[in-house]
Amino acid sequence: MASSRITTRFTRNFLRSLQRLNRRHDSADSPPPTRCRRYRKIKLAAYASMASAVGTDRAWSRALLWRIRTRASLHRVPTKSRLKRDGKFRGGRNETNRGWDNTEELRKIVPGGEAMDMCCLLDETAHYIQCLASQVEVMRNIADLFSSSSN
Repeated sequence: MASSRITTRFTRNFLRSLQRLNRRHDSADSPPPTRCRRYRKIKLAAYASMASAVGTDRAWSRALLWRIRTRASLHRVPTKSRLKRDGKFRGGRNETNRGWDNTEELRKIVPGGEAMDMCCLLDETAHYIQCLASQVEVMRNIADLFSSSSN
């Protein structure tokens, strides 16, 4: 992430979220979650922790927090019919529109990117990528820690 302070906040928030998930799973009242459901909850906890660690300074974090608060689906997978409607299976792309298509794809990937101008979109994308890279690093460290302690 942009700074070690943000990385520390992300790690603390993410570990708390994992503890809450484990406490809910350990309670006798609730049935054990499926692997897919647990995966989605961990993914949601990671994104929420990352966005809250960054705060509201960045448009992508505001958009991500808003999406989570309104319970928008972050795990939606495009279906073939949607891909065909969006034109992904079309043959013979027009090379003059390729740059515009890439910009539109970037707007879809970066949370809140739909409402940004190009300069702001590139700045937010760079910060978002840094945060995702740090998120992966922290999650790998956590996985390594738990896998080495269980041996």
